[in-house]
Amino acid sequence: MTKRPVSIKQVADAAGVSTATVSNVFSGKKPVKPELAQHVRDVAANLGYRINRSASNLRSGESRVIAVLVPDLSDPFFTSLVTELEGRAQTDGYDLIIANAQDDVEIQRRRINALLSWQPAGMVIVPCSDEIPDQIETARDELPIVVADRGAEADGFDTVRIDSLDAGHIAGRHLMELGHRDVLIVASDLGLRAIRERSDGARELLEAAGAHVDVVEVGPAPKKATESLIRWLERNPVPTAIFAVTDMTTLSSLAALADRKLEVGDDVSVLGFDDYPWMTARRTPITAVHQPIEDIADNIWATLSKRLNGSSGAPTHIELQCTLNVRASTRRIARSGSVTREEGEPARGTGKGEAEATRRKPMH
Repeated sequence: MTKRPVSIKQVADAAGVSTATVSNVFSGKKPVKPELAQHVRDVAANLGYRINRSASNLRSGESRVIAVLVPDLSDPFFTSLVTELEGRAQTDGYDLIIANAQDDVEIQRRRINALLSWQPAGMVIVPCSDEIPDQIETARDELPIVVADRGAEADGFDTVRIDSLDAGHIAGRHLMELGHRDVLIVASDLGLRAIRERSDGARELLEAAGAHVDVVEVGPAPKKATESLIRWLERNPVPTAIFAVTDMTTLSSLAALADRKLEVGDDVSVLGFDDYPWMTARRTPITAVHQPIEDIADNIWATLSKRLNGSSGAPTHIELQCTLNVRASTRRIARSGSVTREEGEPARGTGKGEAEATRRKPMH
């Protein structure tokens, strides 16, 4: 038996307010005190209430709204992805509604309910974890949905992501060929398959070459990640190289090295991820694995557009390749243990190399 939608009266009764107050909270026609408005929204979200904003869509017979959910809008990767998608949507006559899950599963649940209340024509979701939210599983028979970047359990959906294992291979190969045999890999959340594969890809190549590799999981919050890295550097021998597997862990790694008064390139080679403009604006530009953000957005939008235009068939799973932009932050380790500057060409895929590295002592 199909469950009946939650009514505005049920929300009003549960919140202890009038139906007019609930209507004003969601329509914005009349002001409601912020505390009361938040209370009503929380009650509505817990009940699974969805306000129907589709009257104009019903008149035209077609929705021109695409819902987009990302885990963290403070992360430059996700803001860049949203910007790229917005341009493509506008070109095709669609508007985006964007929601930020704040890397919180409960907030994600409420945001999805809010997005679906708009009755969008389609949806792009980057979930907080590799699990697909129940509401998305339910909604996939109602509208086209593309799962991007994350979602290891999204076999029943169209997906677009990078080849994270190969991205790790690219990083590991570069450090291996420069002679690094003492490497720290800085990961945000190893519970995410993409992060785990980047870490594993680099580690397996380096360890096969005889390197000592440490992997430290620091979490997604930049401040806490920096503090964790500072503590790690205080307690362990300083590595000759760091591979940070996200843009945010790259920032945390640089901050931790600065705190320990270690020079990027001269004391510790740093290989970052995502390759944003700020990485070239430093005194020592940062070598970085480059995610093809425009290609990612192109493929997400092309996949969604096909579904919007009536394409059916089995879900498609697209994996894109990363490249490496080599700059001054990664240096060659000479057999004597000294560091030399090394610039190079973009690298792809996996590879092997031979060299020696000197293990450094902790800084005090």
